[in-house]
Amino acid sequence: MKFCLDRDLFLSALSLVEKFVPSKSPISLLTGIRFIVSNNYISFSATDLDIGIEHKISVSDASDNSIKFIEPGSAVFPSKIFSEMARKMPLGEVMFSCSDGRVEISAGNFLMTLPYYDAADFPEITREELLPALNFSQKLFKTMIKQTVFARAEESASRPQLTGLLVECRKNTLNVVALDGFRLAWRKEDIDRDSSMVNEDFSLIIPGRTLLEVSRIFGEGDESFTLYAGKNRAEFRTENTVITSRLLEGSFIDYEQVTKVEPKTIVDIERASIFSAIDRGLTLAREGSKNNLVKFHISDDFIEVSAETEMGSLCDKVPCKKEGDDLLIAFNARFLMDALNSIETQDVHLTFSGESGPCILKPAGFENHVNFVLPVKLRSEDY
Repeated sequence: MKFCLDRDLFLSALSLVEKFVPSKSPISLLTGIRFIVSNNYISFSATDLDIGIEHKISVSDASDNSIKFIEPGSAVFPSKIFSEMARKMPLGEVMFSCSDGRVEISAGNFLMTLPYYDAADFPEITREELLPALNFSQKLFKTMIKQTVFARAEESASRPQLTGLLVECRKNTLNVVALDGFRLAWRKEDIDRDSSMVNEDFSLIIPGRTLLEVSRIFGEGDESFTLYAGKNRAEFRTENTVITSRLLEGSFIDYEQVTKVEPKTIVDIERASIFSAIDRGLTLAREGSKNNLVKFHISDDFIEVSAETEMGSLCDKVPCKKEGDDLLIAFNARFLMDALNSIETQDVHLTFSGESGPCILKPAGFENHVNFVLPVKLRSEDY
């Protein structure tokens, strides 16, 4: 195998795939990046068997003379030193030449040799048995991930499905949902079944790590992707990249039903103002032993945000418009801030169903983005 390509083009591809290489693995082959060179493209692949990626650069994608395929072949290069050294190579053309179990890498006056693995046993990234389930905008799906992924559980031995996100299509609506038992984030978009290639409803629980990588790699333009799905795996395919992932088993709660609450107190408030007040409250609340607790005293014209710890106390009034009952309720400040951070509108609509019910947060004027946060039960000395 022998090929040549521009260093910046090489680094761009390398930066996409290297995060999929496991830092440790009992299978030494998986600690490397597979290169395949054909007559008209080069591919870069990495996997830890749970999640994987294959990225291709074709001759038509590259500018003049930035890529040359001299001798087809395949090899797996050790990732750690290979990736680190690649960033320190001189600018310009980089030549790779493989023979007798070693790869020779040259750039200008720089020359390095490294061992490589035979690529024959490297796992294939794409699965032929998967079927197309959805064609959708990369940019919009990326936004849907960012507005929900924070609410997933970081780890859960009893309910591992909560470390993933539910990606579900039903009733001509694409839903992305995350929850951890204390909060829920739900983003939805209407779809046209014909243009989106949706032949039937589907429900997939995709690991949060996978969707974070999808969000990192997907573009901000008009490009689309196709989601392929099977019994226990899914793939996100773009023009040049395939991201594959195992699926999580289990089920999610009925997110539509749980977010329907009887409104007893309704508040419209400027998002930035209430966020700043909660942030100031958290600065004090995190110094105590009360789980980042901040209290809301909701009255006709203000939400009074307060926090109290062994160190001290604070009170911050934020103007608002209120309908319904006055209310005293407490929350984990970080959960509220995460939800508010995911909302892009200037104002936010808050619905409360009493002191023991959740807070439902929505962007003012929109119904396609819902956050659900459970309150913290106040003890008698907290009143």
